[in-house]
Amino acid sequence: MSDENTDDRAVSEMRHRMANIFQLMSALGRMRSQRSGDVEARRQLLWLADAIGSLGALERHRTSEGVDFTAYLVEMAPVWRRRHSARQAEVRVSAIPVFAPDTAASTLALIAQELVGNALAHGYPGDRPGLVEISLTQTSDGRHDLTVSDDGQGFDPARARERFGLWFVRSLAAQVRGEFTLTSQPSCTAKLVFSL
Repeated sequence: MSDENTDDRAVSEMRHRMANIFQLMSALGRMRSQRSGDVEARRQLLWLADAIGSLGALERHRTSEGVDFTAYLVEMAPVWRRRHSARQAEVRVSAIPVFAPDTAASTLALIAQELVGNALAHGYPGDRPGLVEISLTQTSDGRHDLTVSDDGQGFDPARARERFGLWFVRSLAAQVRGEFTLTSQPSCTAKLVFSL
C-alpha cells in the first residue's frame, strides 16, 4: 500500500470523525433546547444546532478539489424541509458543479442555511403551500450566484435591517467578497454574487 493511499485514508477518517462530532454537537443542542422553559432560549439553541448540523453535513463533501458545494446543497434541501416540517413548502435545488475552497465553504454553507431557513420560517404562514428554489450558477464574469427565492408572502424591506439573520448573512457575505441583495415583490429573492 502506498503512502499516498494511507494518507488519503487517514484524511477521510478524520473528516468522517469531524462530521460525527458536528452531528453530536447538533444533537446536544437540540436536546438542550427541548429542556429549556424559555421560548427565546429554545429558539436560539435550535438555530445553533441547525448551524452546527449544516457544518457537519459540509464535512462529508470535502474532497481534494475543495468542498463539493453543489452536493452539499442537494443533500441539505430535504433536511431543511424536514426542519420546517410544519410548513408545506417544497425545496428544490438547481446548481452547476461548484467546488469551494475550505476557507469559503463553511461561510457559504451558513449563508445558505440562513437564507433557506428564513424563507421556510417566514414565507409561508399557517399551512400555506409553496416553493423555495435554490440556484447556484456562474455569472458571465466568472463569479458565482447563489440565489434563494420563494413564492411566499414576502417581507417588509424597512424591517430587514433589524433582523439578526439578515445582518448575519451580510456579515458573512463580506468574508467571501460577496454582494448580497434582497428583494420582496411580494415574494422574496435573496441573491449572493461571490468569487472563489
